Amino acid sequence: MAQGIDWPSLAYGIRMPGLSIEEFEADGKWGMQELSPLGLLVPLPLTAEGVYEASLTAPSLEDVLFVADCIAFDHDSPTVVVPLQELATAPYEPVGHDRPWIAANRTYRDILDSVAEQAHEIRYTDALRLRYGTYGDPLTRFSGRFAGRSEPLALYATAIRHVDLLAEYMGLYRVLETPRRDNGLGFITDHLDSLERYDFGKLLTIPAFLPRHAEEPIEVFSVLRERALGRLEALRTAGIDTARHLYAIRNGLAHGKQDLILNDFGNAVDAVAADLPLLKLLARIAVEQG
Repeated sequence: MAQGIDWPSLAYGIRMPGLSIEEFEADGKWGMQELSPLGLLVPLPLTAEGVYEASLTAPSLEDVLFVADCIAFDHDSPTVVVPLQELATAPYEPVGHDRPWIAANRTYRDILDSVAEQAHEIRYTDALRLRYGTYGDPLTRFSGRFAGRSEPLALYATAIRHVDLLAEYMGLYRVLETPRRDNGLGFITDHLDSLERYDFGKLLTIPAFLPRHAEEPIEVFSVLRERALGRLEALRTAGIDTARHLYAIRNGLAHGKQDLILNDFGNAVDAVAADLPLLKLLARIAVEQG
């Protein structure tokens, strides 16, 4: 599949910090090929028989962004789409003196990569194992899995790029507002009891092999479920309405009226972080079920 690739015709690749890079087929039309020198996955156009054909239309930016969002969602870890050819001007122009020996467009994208890597590192101590098989894996039928759900999918992928936990919370809550186009209270209330039995799939860490022993892989969604259910039980035991509690935090982050939640790098952040596993799993249900 990878021989004779017309690299100049391909415009974008996907960076996946903290995630094992392996080749797979996406949506039955893109062959995800590793570009080793840059540490990227590049979508190659495939024929109906799964063969790379250089004359086929290369994936557009929209195509690559969608695949990147799907990978980010499935692994709860941020991805970054990177131009392969000549870079455009950086969208954010910094204030200050020009540095002619520094390419502003390259600096912008290098920093995005760095932030994504750090966002992964605050969530995981290890790398993650790719969830997809090489060919024919139903998980990689992205268009079918996320039909009509590209908006909450993109919101989720954006939320988990944040290093600041308060910004992540706000981004995840936005996902809960999409199914019914409201404040999310009804969606939360209707899905709290499904957290214990919902199938979130399996996401494994790649343990670091230390000198004297080998760590066992950890199943990520099982850990998140345990934490979410523990938090839910604590709120219910305290007589707190969980949906309104989560919504109140959202309002404290979003509005400048009352009960503001500020980043004090201490108690406020710790309190919000305690609710993140609960919010995250609800947001995943919102993306998958709408």
